[in-house]
Amino acid sequence: MIQLETTRKPFSISFKENNILLMTVRHSASSVLDLRTDGSSVTADFSRFTLNVQLVADQWTLTTSPAESIVELTIEMPGHWYGHGELINQQWPLNKIMLQSAPMQTFDNGPTGLSGVMTPAWFSSNGALIIADSSPIEVGINQPPADYPHFKWSFATDGRGAFSDRPFLNKNKVGDDLFTFKGYALDLKFSFSENAIKAYEKLVGHFGHPTETPPDSLFEKPTWTTWARYKTAIEQGVVLQYADDIIKNEYPFNILEIDDRWQVYYGDLGFDPKRFPNPKQMIDELHTKGFKVTAWVIPFLDPESQAFTDGVKNGWLVKHLDGSPYLVDWWQGRGGLLDVTNSSALEWFFERLAKLQVETGLDGFKFDAGEACFFPPDAVTQAKIHPNEYTHFYVNAVSKHFRLTEVRSGWKNQHAPVFFRQWDKTTSWGLDNGLHSVLTGILALGMAGYPFVLPDMVGGNEYDEKASAELMIRWTQLNALLPSIQFSLAPWEYGEESAEICRRYANLHREYAPLIIALAKEATRTGVPIIRPVFWLDVNNEETLTCDDEFLLGNNILVAPVLYPEMRQRDIVIPPGNWQDHWTKRVFRGPMKITGYPTPLETLAFFERANNHGQG
Repeated sequence: MIQLETTRKPFSISFKENNILLMTVRHSASSVLDLRTDGSSVTADFSRFTLNVQLVADQWTLTTSPAESIVELTIEMPGHWYGHGELINQQWPLNKIMLQSAPMQTFDNGPTGLSGVMTPAWFSSNGALIIADSSPIEVGINQPPADYPHFKWSFATDGRGAFSDRPFLNKNKVGDDLFTFKGYALDLKFSFSENAIKAYEKLVGHFGHPTETPPDSLFEKPTWTTWARYKTAIEQGVVLQYADDIIKNEYPFNILEIDDRWQVYYGDLGFDPKRFPNPKQMIDELHTKGFKVTAWVIPFLDPESQAFTDGVKNGWLVKHLDGSPYLVDWWQGRGGLLDVTNSSALEWFFERLAKLQVETGLDGFKFDAGEACFFPPDAVTQAKIHPNEYTHFYVNAVSKHFRLTEVRSGWKNQHAPVFFRQWDKTTSWGLDNGLHSVLTGILALGMAGYPFVLPDMVGGNEYDEKASAELMIRWTQLNALLPSIQFSLAPWEYGEESAEICRRYANLHREYAPLIIALAKEATRTGVPIIRPVFWLDVNNEETLTCDDEFLLGNNILVAPVLYPEMRQRDIVIPPGNWQDHWTKRVFRGPMKITGYPTPLETLAFFERANNHGQG
């Protein structure tokens, strides 16, 4: 049974069980005027606000009132912490970062390191769970000293801060070891379970989980997208040649996704007739070759587009207070923004997409953007929303209309039966948005309640860097046992060795697709992610709780990819049980740690529970 202990100066509430401290909540900015407590509630009156804590069913609820009073609280961070969602510098667990207090909202390349899929929930290896139901809210995690730089959100690189500093790494243990919550009418919920897995189950119980899966084909074979290889330099001949190259090099394929820029003006849903003189003929030909075809879509509208004119005329765009269209900055310029709270606007949007499908034969769409950072706080929509709700409405609408699709933003969208794509990865190796962050990112999103995660493109986006054959190989190996693979850069352009090994692992993914699909269906029943941290099988082991370079596919496949250049051996943490190396058939009995395990360039080290091949 949980016991409450309070102090007046400074004010604190401690949650204890059998005299073991579980969590302490503090407010030090003002003095308590009156404090009332019993075994299941605390009420503290301050000069500007009242704080109330009470036990409701099996969780504790903390609220502050009145709504116009801003309050800052801190919570100590014992144990290892998970949740939160996608970060740019994706460390695992969260104790390794120093995240400055800032509005918690979905971002495209956020100034503190926040990214597109956010969940306001955090849980610890000790079984503590914190859920922030108040929104908007500012959140800090293990904040750095005050003299650390504060970066601004910008599409320009100057002054934006390196990926490795967003969020900062707690290298010298100078973080404050606290969660910081700041906002109006705070609404925080706490619960305490026996371990991290039980806490995760309560997180899923709060936010829900999908009850259907994306189409099996999205798990089975790779998606090929034009973006990283061609950027905006695409046209009909390029797309058809790309398809022929994939077939010629004997790679598996499913979707060919036509990314930016296939239209004349953003917002108009018609192919540029100069670049794509006969899109239906092109898509018919791609269908004949065996591809399904999707196209890239955003909620932005160029002022020069006919869609913008129609949207303004009918009140379907986000507005200023005076009723004029609100032009927002995005990575390809400045434009109007679809009002996703307006049912007529959504009907117009999806009817035009359906019309394009009928005219051209497109099978589906890739939906980009939707982050809160693109929704101005003073913008006017048909229904009043805060910025994160823009993300929620957008993704919710997409998931109701399309299944052969992907999105890259999410706010309380755990129920959506679609793939959530990771933010654009850098062509690099590290946790700071490189190869390693693909793994920690999928773990983080899984622990935030999202089982269907689409890793970003193999090799990254080649914005400022160029991929090497080794990076392409190791990236493909990692993806081979993740839920899905997405290619854009062509492995065969990095030499014969890259072409051969990447093909081998693309086909290995096909071999394990039935298991992945079975695990996806399990996720719709239980909310358990497809990709699991190693602690899932050894929840009280310090090494498994902090392991950031291995993962479990279900409970019976342990994967230890190589995530660093020129590495030809690595240490591997083996959880309890008998584990057989897939390649050598050698069996290891865990728990144990193998040091210096051979991982030559052609080898992805992975292990199957003995006598359980193909079981979830």
